[in-house]
Amino acid sequence: MKIHALGYLGFESPHYEQWLAFGPEVFGLQIGERGDDGTVHLRMDDRHRRLSVHPGEEERLAYVGWELSCKAAFTEAVAELDAKGCKPRLGDAAERAERQVQGLARFDDPFGFPHEIYYGATFTAGSFLPGRAMAGKFVAGTEGVGHVVFVVPEITPELEEFTTGVLGLELFGGWTATTPDGSVSGPQFYRCNPRTHCLGYVGVPGMKGVQHIAIESTRLDDVGRAWDLVQERDDIPVTVTLGRHMSDTLISFYMRSPTGFDIEFGANGELLTDDFVQTNPSTSEAWGHKFVADGWAPTVRPLTP
Repeated sequence: MKIHALGYLGFESPHYEQWLAFGPEVFGLQIGERGDDGTVHLRMDDRHRRLSVHPGEEERLAYVGWELSCKAAFTEAVAELDAKGCKPRLGDAAERAERQVQGLARFDDPFGFPHEIYYGATFTAGSFLPGRAMAGKFVAGTEGVGHVVFVVPEITPELEEFTTGVLGLELFGGWTATTPDGSVSGPQFYRCNPRTHCLGYVGVPGMKGVQHIAIESTRLDDVGRAWDLVQERDDIPVTVTLGRHMSDTLISFYMRSPTGFDIEFGANGELLTDDFVQTNPSTSEAWGHKFVADGWAPTVRPLTP
């Protein structure tokens, strides 16, 4: 399977309508056409949506959408998923219409997180209008949304095989890092295009959930203005201060979203070339990125028996 990008993300939340203000005011995301059930679709570019927050009784991940290049690649990928025991479930006409894609198949990873592959996403040329004035624009298009990071009880060989052998992602790196609860873990980050990573797993015994997603602007000024804004307000907690990871050139900070997971907002992210060589940073941070919130995001929960 050849995944081109992390194309979209979907969540369920009882607080879904808070995104109507949060998305545009903080980042400049555009509110797209609402779903029949009130779902909030947020746009970063001319695609129909990049982030969707559906009504739901609890804060949870609904799907991770991986973009394939065409119908032939999709057909081949579905056959590959079936051959590898992933039991893909083809989306019907209503599901394809809801996602605004031409082909859709759903399956789970070894820890039960819901993934989708798709092709033929709807777009309208020249239609994106940012929710607030921006100095730059979102890094999206063929490079996708950014990345998503999951907490799992452990990074197992089965999970690694799923990520590289099934999804076909390439390991960007894995290193020792301090986690939000003060412990030390060895996260693994994977890539599918020139961006350093689109997917990450952090192994934490007894825990599971979405820790954060990341979006990026082409201009650092947009990040700086968001940094100022969230510090002036008391309803958007900063969870990690402004800083730069040692492994990437992205300058970013993290905040808590209305749905409980964190969002990393950054600029100046590195784009890798074909001569990329995997290295091991001596520390996880070049500067900044201090934890200022206690523990994991509320969407990371203890496993239930």
